[in-house]
Amino acid sequence: MLSIPSYYPKQISFPKGQGVFPVNTIYSKSFFKPKSKAETKVIAAKKHSDSERRRRMRINGQYATLRTVLPNLIKMDKASVLAETVRQVRELKRAVAEVEAACRHSDSDECVLPGGVDKLSLEECDGEQEGLVKATLSCDDRPGLISDMTRALSSVKGRVVRAEMVIVGGRSKNVLWIQRLGDGKEGMVALRRALKVVIDRPIFAGLSKRFHLPQ
Repeated sequence: MLSIPSYYPKQISFPKGQGVFPVNTIYSKSFFKPKSKAETKVIAAKKHSDSERRRRMRINGQYATLRTVLPNLIKMDKASVLAETVRQVRELKRAVAEVEAACRHSDSDECVLPGGVDKLSLEECDGEQEGLVKATLSCDDRPGLISDMTRALSSVKGRVVRAEMVIVGGRSKNVLWIQRLGDGKEGMVALRRALKVVIDRPIFAGLSKRFHLPQ
């Protein structure tokens, strides 16, 4: 006859009046025993070692990223990567200063660079050809942007007599001088509506999708 093992914890007897205490309980003498100074030092050293290891991994990861983004990097050691990074940052700061200087010395107070916010402004040109309107558009650059503007202007029978475009960092600023064929306030409203659709169009809109203007 096979014996059936007992799954109940074994018990040991204590002096009368103190009950019993399971042997396989989580309580043990070592659980209540305070850690010695040596054990505390070992635990602290391990935590410090783990922290240093994670810090080195983060640093090495950043160096790996710099090696992939820096152009014309020949030497791959850390000192060379840092030196090339400093050189590139200085060149970028010099380029930004030159662009800002060119912007400040432009004929008008308006900055020639595209802003970070989509913007559309229309103004009638005084003292020039009658019906000439200056339209300024700032938006994300995308394939087909010029075609979209051309179709929008054709829908309101506008003709571009002069155009300027600046593209920086994926942003585009377009200044158009448009000869309006529509007269009066209604013509300006129609022109604004048409160009507003160009600005609001998603960047990743299908290139084959036909351009529609609101009625």
